[in-house]
Amino acid sequence: MAKNVERLQAREAKELIRREKQLGARSNKFYIIYLFMILSLIYITDEMASTISIQFQANIVTEFFVKNMGMEYGAGLSLFSAIGFISYPVTVLIIFYRPLADKFGRKPFLVINTLCMGLGLFLVYLSKDIYVYMIGSTLMSFMVSHDMQCVYILECSDEKSRARNYAIVKAVAILGTLLVPLLRATLMQNVSERWHVVYLVPAIIGFVMALFALLFAKETNAFLTKRIEYLKTPIEEREQRSKEECEQNAQGGILTAVKFAFKHRQLRFLIIACCCFYLASLGTATYSTVMAKSALMTEEEITLALFLYPVGNALFTLISGFVSDKFGRKITIIAMSCSALACYLLFILSGMFKWTPYLTGFAIGGFMGSYWGAGDTIGGIMFSESSPTNLRSSVTVINTLLNGVMGGLATVITMILLPIIPEKMFGYMYLGLTVPGLVGAIVIMWLFVGETRGLDLKTVTGTEWDKPKKIKEETQDGE
Repeated sequence: MAKNVERLQAREAKELIRREKQLGARSNKFYIIYLFMILSLIYITDEMASTISIQFQANIVTEFFVKNMGMEYGAGLSLFSAIGFISYPVTVLIIFYRPLADKFGRKPFLVINTLCMGLGLFLVYLSKDIYVYMIGSTLMSFMVSHDMQCVYILECSDEKSRARNYAIVKAVAILGTLLVPLLRATLMQNVSERWHVVYLVPAIIGFVMALFALLFAKETNAFLTKRIEYLKTPIEEREQRSKEECEQNAQGGILTAVKFAFKHRQLRFLIIACCCFYLASLGTATYSTVMAKSALMTEEEITLALFLYPVGNALFTLISGFVSDKFGRKITIIAMSCSALACYLLFILSGMFKWTPYLTGFAIGGFMGSYWGAGDTIGGIMFSESSPTNLRSSVTVINTLLNGVMGGLATVITMILLPIIPEKMFGYMYLGLTVPGLVGAIVIMWLFVGETRGLDLKTVTGTEWDKPKKIKEETQDGE
C-alpha cells in the first residue's frame, strides 16, 4: 500500500513539473487566431459527421437494402432504423469516456476525437455493405457527442467574449456544411451510386485537422490551472474532499431526481412538454427520404436544396440565440417551436407541390435551426434553471433519457408504418408525427410552465412554481 502511494506521488510530481511548464509557456500573439481557425475546421468536420448520413439516407437505403438485399424502400428504411438501435449501447460509454478529459487534458481528446471522426467518415467511404457502414457511422456518432472543440472555445475565451466566440464558430461550422452539396455537384456529379465519394473529403479534413491540433494546439489554461491545483493538494485532503462530495451527491441520483420532478409542477410539465417535443424529432433525420421518395426530387434538385439548407439552419440558430437573450426561455421555446412547425409545413408543401428546391432546402434548414434552438433551451437551460443545486446534474439526465425514449418510440411507430404505406405518403406520415408533437409542446409551455430567466441558480429550490397550498404542506412536513 505504501509503495503504491509512493509511486503515485512520484508520477504526480513529474506531471506537476510538466503541467507547470505548459502553463508557464508563452503563446504567440497570433495563437488564438490560428487556434480558432483550427477549431472552426474541426467544428465543420463535426457538423458534417453529424448531418452527412442524414442527407444521404435515401442513397444509403437504396444501395444497401434495395439493391443489395432486394427489399422495397419502405421495408429497407424500416430495417435500417431497427439496425440503428444496435449503436445505442455504444453511446452509453460516453459516461465513462467524457470524464477522462478532466484527468488527462483537453488536447489529447481534441486530437483523438477529430481523428476518429475522420476515420469514421473514411470507413463509410470504403463501405461496400451495411456492416462496415455501421462501424463507421457508430464511430462518428460517438465522437460527435463529445464536442471537445466546444470545450476549447469556451475555455480559451474570456467571459465577455465566450458566447460571441462560440456563436461565430458555430455559425461558420454550419455554413461550412455547404461543402456537402458542393461535393455532390462536383465529385458525386449528382449520380446516386457515387455517394460514397462525398465522405472522402471531410475524412481527409478530419485527418489533417487532427494533425494540426496535435502540432499547434496547446492545452487550455483552464484545465492546467485546475489540474495543477489538484496535484498540489495532499492526498489526504483529496480523500476528505471526495468523501464530502459523495455525501452531497448522495442526495442526488436519477431515481431521486425523477421523484422530485414529478412532485413539482414546473419540472413535471417540462417533462410532459419534452415528451411531446421529442416526438417530432424524426423530422430532423428523415428529410432526405422525404425529398427523394415522397417529393420525387432528382439528385440535382436535392443538391440545389442542400445549398440553402445551411443558410436556413444558421439564420434560425442565430435568431434563437437573440430571442433567448432578449425575451427569455419560455418565449424562445414557444416562438422557435412555432417557427419549426411553420418551416416543416413549408418544407413538405414546397417539396410535394414542386415549388422550388431552394425554398425546400431553406425551409428544412429553418426547421432544423428552430427545432434545436428550442430543444437546447428546454433541455439544456430550463431543466437546469428549474432544479435545486444538489439535483441539477441528475435532473438534466432526465432530458437526455426523454430524447432517447420518445425518439425511439417515434422510430418504432414509423418502422411499423413504412413497409405498408406508399412511398409518396412518407412525408405526410412524418408530418403527422411532427405537427402534434410541436403543437402539444407549445400548448403545455404556454399554459403550464413558468419563466426561468434571471433566476439565481444558487437559491432555486424547484418549488417556486408550485401552488401555495402545496408549498405550505411541504413546509409543515419539514417542520
